[in-house]
Amino acid sequence: MVSTKEKIARIKDYYTFNSQEKLGLVIGMLVTGFLFSFRDWGAEQFEVAIGLTNFVLACFAALLLFVARFTLQKWYGLAQGYKVTFKPWWIGMAIAVVITFITNGWVPLILVGGVSVAFISKHRLGEFRYGFSYWQNGIISLWAVYSSVIMATLFGLGSYFFPSSYFFDKGLSMSIMMGFLVLLPLPQLEAFSLYYAEAWLYIVAIVIMVLAAALLLSKALIGIIICIILLLMAAVIYYFAGSHK
Repeated sequence: MVSTKEKIARIKDYYTFNSQEKLGLVIGMLVTGFLFSFRDWGAEQFEVAIGLTNFVLACFAALLLFVARFTLQKWYGLAQGYKVTFKPWWIGMAIAVVITFITNGWVPLILVGGVSVAFISKHRLGEFRYGFSYWQNGIISLWAVYSSVIMATLFGLGSYFFPSSYFFDKGLSMSIMMGFLVLLPLPQLEAFSLYYAEAWLYIVAIVIMVLAAALLLSKALIGIIICIILLLMAAVIYYFAGSHK
């Protein structure tokens, strides 16, 4: 693990979203916001004002979720000497829209895409085996799941203190949904990278999401506290597990 100063330097030099990534984030945000607010355009009858408000709140929650996910993946990748790029999955977004219409909004999906990873030669010098590491690629993919749990915990905390908040409620649902969907065995998502790194890593990711969903969807304070404690423990283990250069 490189030093904190080196990580900051790499982030300053390489952390960015190119035009294709930005387009994918914007369209993914709009599609996800639309799908998750599909049934929320009025309780008894169609109401534009209510629908638009819910749509905007859902879009904002989706944007925060996506930016957090791909930012954490990019940061971890840079720490290991990799450039991580978000690859929008346009067909996946179309499939999600079709399924939402077929189910009348009861099954909103998040299929915005995954990431591609390429190692940066000069930042891999001195690293074990120098070149591409399937294990580190798997951890980059695991961050898609871990970021979902982090955001779900934050949204869950907000939902507990503001139980009538549409924003926090939808954000929690999106976070849990995204965490499970990235584990689908599709080439455009992260599941195969997890499995190729280590089969047990894929199982760990599933267990993490099941545990997080069980704790957070109950919206009980004890579940939120347990998630926070587990996240803090994971952060401490991650920090002390690596040897700083």
